[in-house]
Amino acid sequence: MASTYSDRLKLELMETGANANTWGNNTNTNLETLDAFSAGYLSKSVAGSANVTLTSNNADPTAESSNKVIEFTGTLTGNIYVFIPAVESNYIFFNNTSGAFSLTVAPTGHAANGVAIVQGSHTVQYCTGDTVVDLFANSLGTVSIKDTLNVTNTVNVAGNVTISSNGAVNATSFTGNGAGLTGVDPFASGTKMVFYQASAPTGWTQDTASALSNTVMSVVTGTGGGTGGTTSYFASFLATTNKSAPGQPVSGSVSGTVGGHTLSTPEIASHSHPGSPYNSSGGSSPQRTVMLQNNFQVCTLDPTGSAGGGGSHAHPFSGSLSSATADVTIPAADVKYANVIVATKD
Repeated sequence: MASTYSDRLKLELMETGANANTWGNNTNTNLETLDAFSAGYLSKSVAGSANVTLTSNNADPTAESSNKVIEFTGTLTGNIYVFIPAVESNYIFFNNTSGAFSLTVAPTGHAANGVAIVQGSHTVQYCTGDTVVDLFANSLGTVSIKDTLNVTNTVNVAGNVTISSNGAVNATSFTGNGAGLTGVDPFASGTKMVFYQASAPTGWTQDTASALSNTVMSVVTGTGGGTGGTTSYFASFLATTNKSAPGQPVSGSVSGTVGGHTLSTPEIASHSHPGSPYNSSGGSSPQRTVMLQNNFQVCTLDPTGSAGGGGSHAHPFSGSLSSATADVTIPAADVKYANVIVATKD
C-alpha cells in the first residue's frame, strides 16, 4: 500500500512493510519538515497587487507554508491576501512590505476570516482551520488581540505584564491608579477644549464654527456649550462709545406728590403759653393773687408748662424719574488680548 500524509505538516505516514530501502530517506524528509516548521525562516516577496498562496506539498521541507517564521517583502500596489493552508497550525509573520496598502493573512478558501498585519510589525497567528486568530498582534508596534470569530478579545493575566522594546498598549479601560502609565489619553472622543496655540494639537480638530469667532467666554452655572449674541467683541467692547454707567451724574425730570402729615407732640418745637388776667365770671384756672376792687375780681395766672419735643418728622413722597441719562466716555484703547481656539478630540 502507498504512504499517506498528515493533515497539518504533510508528514509521510509510511505503510508497514512499504518503502523498502527508502525508509531512511523518507524518515529524514519528515524530520527536515519538522525542523523547518519548528524553526524555519522564509523571506517571501509579495510585491504588486495580486493575492499570494503559500505552497504546501506532501513531505516537502522546502514548501513555503512549512516555515515557522515568514517575512513578507516587496512594494504593494494594492491590497492583497496571503493564503495559508486551511489546517490547524501557527506562524510568526513579519510584514516588511512598503506601499500604502494592506496585507491580510487568511486560510485558503476563507478570506473573510483573515486578519491584516500592520506594515513594519510582527504577529503570531494561529489558524484553526477555517479562521485566523491574531495573538500579540503587531508586537513590535501596538500590542492587541484580535479574534475574527469574536469569541473573546480579553487576556487575563494573574501577575505583572512587561512590555519590552518599543511596544505600546491600547485599551478602553484600566484598573488601578495608573501611576506607571504614560501616553494614556484622558479625554473621550468629542471632548471640546480651549487651546492657546496656533492650531489644534495632534488628535484634535479645530472647531471653526462662525458662532465662535471673535467672541468672549461666559461662565454659567447651568448648561454649557451654547453661544449667543450678534455683535463681535472687537466691534463693541473696544470701540469709543458713550454708555450708561453706575455712579455717573444723572440729568432729567422728577414729578410726584407730597402726602399730608399731622404733627405729633414729640415733633412740635418746645414752647410755652404765659398766663393773663380775666374776669371772675369766666374760666376756672388757678390763681396766685386775688383782690376786690370796684366789685371786680382781679387775678394773675401762672404761665403754662413747656410743651413739644422738637423731634423730626417726614414728608412722604411718591413719584417717578423720567428721561434720565448718564454719560461716560470710554476712550479708544489698544486693549491687550490673547487668541485661543476651540478644538474637538478626534
